[in-house]
Amino acid sequence: MSIRPVLVLHTVILASGLLAGCATSRQLAVDYPKTETIPLPPLKGQSSVTADDYYVQMVSEFEFKGDTALKGGCSDVGGGYESGDISAALLFNVRNEPLKLKRETSGFLYQASTGKCNFKLETKKAYLTPWLRLDSAKDTQFEYSFLTSNSHETNLSELVGDINAASGLMAITGVGTGIAVMGKLASNWVEASAAQPAVTKPAPSAKISSETHNLPASVVFKNETATLNQSRLAVFEVVDAGIKLWANETKLLGEMRIYPELTPSLLLKSMLEGVPDAHDLSLEELLRLPIQTAQGEMPLQQLIDKVDQPEKLNLKPDWQNYDDTENQCRRLKLIMKDLGFNKFDRNAVLYYFLAKSPDWKNFNITQQKAMADAIRPRVLEQYRSKNFAGCLANDDFGVMKSMRLPINTEQDWDNLTSNRQKKEGVISSVQSSGRQLATALSNPDKDEVTRQLYPLLNTEKSGNGTVLLQNHLGKFGLENLLQLQTIADEGVVINAGQLATVMAGMAIDSFSCVRPAQEQGQPLANIGINLFATKPGSPREKGGALEFEISQGKIIRIAFQHPSFRDFEQNIADYPDLGGCRIEADFLNKLH
Repeated sequence: MSIRPVLVLHTVILASGLLAGCATSRQLAVDYPKTETIPLPPLKGQSSVTADDYYVQMVSEFEFKGDTALKGGCSDVGGGYESGDISAALLFNVRNEPLKLKRETSGFLYQASTGKCNFKLETKKAYLTPWLRLDSAKDTQFEYSFLTSNSHETNLSELVGDINAASGLMAITGVGTGIAVMGKLASNWVEASAAQPAVTKPAPSAKISSETHNLPASVVFKNETATLNQSRLAVFEVVDAGIKLWANETKLLGEMRIYPELTPSLLLKSMLEGVPDAHDLSLEELLRLPIQTAQGEMPLQQLIDKVDQPEKLNLKPDWQNYDDTENQCRRLKLIMKDLGFNKFDRNAVLYYFLAKSPDWKNFNITQQKAMADAIRPRVLEQYRSKNFAGCLANDDFGVMKSMRLPINTEQDWDNLTSNRQKKEGVISSVQSSGRQLATALSNPDKDEVTRQLYPLLNTEKSGNGTVLLQNHLGKFGLENLLQLQTIADEGVVINAGQLATVMAGMAIDSFSCVRPAQEQGQPLANIGINLFATKPGSPREKGGALEFEISQGKIIRIAFQHPSFRDFEQNIADYPDLGGCRIEADFLNKLH
């Protein structure tokens, strides 16, 4: 079903140019209603319709089917109408007991008298109900009454005029000029609003014929499916008051349609494949939107402020206070629901209300920021824990996401956490090996260093307790420490004891924390770097970097490197906190 735009209530007066024939007398007759059932399609991404998906508004409108008066030979179109004896009216009575909604309005008023083309038909497109959520609309009952009179003293025009004046108190208009929406709270204001103008009812002795019938419910829910009913009342013109409805002189004048209009949102104008689009708005914009009530038009914020609650809602809580913000969010949610707003409008307002909270911004952190090393996994867990569960359900997050709002659902957080854990797994394995290496090398007892190093080292050529040692740091006497004449560019395989001797001869003062090497911003799973500073008298006065490579949990290669190798110093500047390792500038200055 196509969703009709919201229209402004209007009245069309159709004079003699719209009716066929110029008989000396004519009356109207209304046939029994014919009802068409229309399935309500689910919104995009949903398999069924819920009572919170749409708003529905029932509308009546007359559609002409017959010839015009000109075709029937009436040439004095536009002549003054003289009040006559014959009148007929179609009236609607609308009731919704849970919402305390009671409303009467007219479908048409017909007046005629003897004389050629002396008749008048007034019809209008009438909005029978305000916008109602589907769960409220299903309780709405409709009945129509067809009244006729052949007496000048009981002309129905006064009755119809009074009914239209009374129903005009709750003018039902469209987005941009006030939204007529109704829920449990709004119904109290309807009941308490100013007294409606009195409707002049015909006296018991009045010469009026009438019949009243019920129309089917506009909304029907059954087994997670929803259907809408629209009805048609055929209206016939009878050219002679004495002729019966089935006589040949009876002509179809038109049909009175009673049909539903649908919209998934009243506050959001933009739609994407039937789903409201709520991105790029603000709370202030939404709170300024005009809402039509029984007491007149007012901004949404004023409507919310009118709600009488034991503790007043605060739309400006302490945004730094998570508990207070969550509490006010829940109150706002309940008020919006009781005012009659559906899940899209409620969640749009709630999203932009929470958008002022730093905890909400942290909860909806982007994937890119969540992968940054400056935010540690334990901090991410804190972000996730403040999910405003006291206000929002999982379905609310899904609704927000469907409206193109940047939101992290439960699934988004699961994916984000999984990706971060994979990254941390890469970093942690390198850091674990690096920390064990630094701990062993920091022991002042060379024999103990050898014992601790042995299980950490392995080469394919020489087995456990051995490692390939390389020197890219320059001449600092490594050959002398190993008692070798030369060391090839590709390095030399040494054992744990020889490595302990080298490190003791280097007189290392301290190690930095361990960071994985990076390529194109991504940490490598098998190479780590550990900076070291030396004591006075060391053959390497300015210290340097130890690069180590691991395979199957064992260190297979260690290389003395300059701190600028792999652009390591710039990497520290670009990623100051990588895997929880932050190397301060003071430590770097010792290496230059």
